[in-house]
Amino acid sequence: MVHMSGLMSNVLLFQQTTSFVKNDFAILDEAGRQVGHVETGGSTLMRMVAGSRELTVFEGPDNPVLRVEDVYTLGRERMLIRDAHGDLLATLVSRLLLFGTRITLDVRGEELEFTGNVWGFEFQIAGPGGEMGTVSRTWSGVGNAFFGKSTYSLRLAEYLTVPQRHAIIGAVLALDLIRDKRKRSS
Repeated sequence: MVHMSGLMSNVLLFQQTTSFVKNDFAILDEAGRQVGHVETGGSTLMRMVAGSRELTVFEGPDNPVLRVEDVYTLGRERMLIRDAHGDLLATLVSRLLLFGTRITLDVRGEELEFTGNVWGFEFQIAGPGGEMGTVSRTWSGVGNAFFGKSTYSLRLAEYLTVPQRHAIIGAVLALDLIRDKRKRSS
């Protein structure tokens, strides 16, 4: 029997379990089964000062599949998305423009665009071949809304390769890191 990765599901739900210094998530499939989780990396002191700087996505207790790293740059946000072996999978860049922000994701030379309300988590991801994914925010009940716990869904196109899929998952988490960082600095 071939083990199919839970992250290969075309619908993934990210349930945030944020606290003051952590930005962790449970990743569920459409049926609500947990198929992965996200852990915050870096020292507690650094997280308190600068917010989360690194996230690792796991498929099981000791099975990391990708890592998102925040890179310090002036004038724009830059996040590196690495595969399980630490090789660069994609680079997400957020540039401030006169009217808003432009977000691009370079997946090994293929440029993906983000359109819609990125900071409100209602947006589309498209590449040269068309739409590759959509993100939509859903609340996980009134109680959770007050504790910084929100849920959003990621719908992925069926034709995506594993690197594209993992890059998009990493990008969505990277945007959450950027949003969190902006909230802290405002």
